[in-house]
Amino acid sequence: MTPWAFAAAALAATGVVAVCVRVRRSRLRVTVAGESMAPALMPGQVVIAHRVVSSGGLRAGDVVVLVKPECPGNWRWPPADGPLGQGSWLLKRLAALPGDPVPPAVATALGVSGPVPDGVAVVLGDNTAASVDSRDFGFVPVDRVIARVLR
Repeated sequence: MTPWAFAAAALAATGVVAVCVRVRRSRLRVTVAGESMAPALMPGQVVIAHRVVSSGGLRAGDVVVLVKPECPGNWRWPPADGPLGQGSWLLKRLAALPGDPVPPAVATALGVSGPVPDGVAVVLGDNTAASVDSRDFGFVPVDRVIARVLR
């Protein structure tokens, strides 16, 4: 192999590795724990989520991965329960984004009305009987949404 051919092959291999690393960093593998998203997502099911850089690509109805709050309304960063791993994440459906009307169940639980304020969102579990969500911990800061589950 000539030095130029070797250099071209090495450069191509480096490019492939760089693309693999970039894809790996942009995706999360999340195992569903609990029944809050049943029947859409069942316990033990593994989903792939794409990290979000900004809230611009999020839409109401998306299933998202978000950082779990410390306690209702306390979105301390980083979470106190250790490293930011799957134990610190929740899977929920985005019910409303800034400017959207607050869903009735959340408005009643929180005693609020009108549109969702800037910088926050509303998340709900599909299985409301088994879900701890915005009805319990309030609005979610949009910067705590870390990924959107891919279909």
